[in-house]
Amino acid sequence: MGLLSVIVPTYNERENIRPLCQALAAAVPDFELIFVDDASPDGTAAEVEAVAAADPRVKLVHREAKLGLGSAVLRGLEHSQGEIVVMMDADLSHSPTDLPRMVAALEAADVAVGSRYVKGGRIVGWPRRRRWMSYGALLLAHRLLALPVRDATSGFAVFRRPALEGVKGKLSPRGFKLLLEVMVRAPQLRVKEVPITFTDRAWGRSKMGLGEVMAFITLLWELRAEQRLMQDAGRPPRHYI
Repeated sequence: MGLLSVIVPTYNERENIRPLCQALAAAVPDFELIFVDDASPDGTAAEVEAVAAADPRVKLVHREAKLGLGSAVLRGLEHSQGEIVVMMDADLSHSPTDLPRMVAALEAADVAVGSRYVKGGRIVGWPRRRRWMSYGALLLAHRLLALPVRDATSGFAVFRRPALEGVKGKLSPRGFKLLLEVMVRAPQLRVKEVPITFTDRAWGRSKMGLGEVMAFITLLWELRAEQRLMQDAGRPPRHYI
């Protein structure tokens, strides 16, 4: 499997830091865990530092303001060393036990997406309102961008490092949908979906709000405009597996 660079953006996730570290250590043999914290007022950074003092595999990247999950992943990439890069949430909704299957999928792909909506994938604990919001976001993304990936808004993905490095300069990630930008702006990448069980957070509050919804809609329209320009320029089609 090699070294996994696991990048986890955080904002007010203090209660989840130690459980995530323990779950990751039990699931994969060789990793570095990079928390990118956006000045959490709840003491998240101090908790990461306490864990890192006892475990050199854990690192903290501190940012001075809340700048979004997508840019946090790219910032974490600058501090990572592994040839395989993982993007996942801090709230334990993404299980490290899914990582071996996702990494194995890279044998025939550049990006492995942890998918809630392919056969074998499921969601546990979400209220009906959150389910409908997720369905609505996916429907809008598919209608505007025609992406043949069932879970295009997933926040759980594994990348070959060259794939992510190759598109880094093309990305201006806004909000929390880095995967959408990667798929649209690097249409040549091979993407495979891997079924996962997504479990609603046990601690803390969801970051989803009106601002995130509006940023998502704006991003979709921008990506659609860019997609049309690429199609007019004769860019190659996407290769999904």
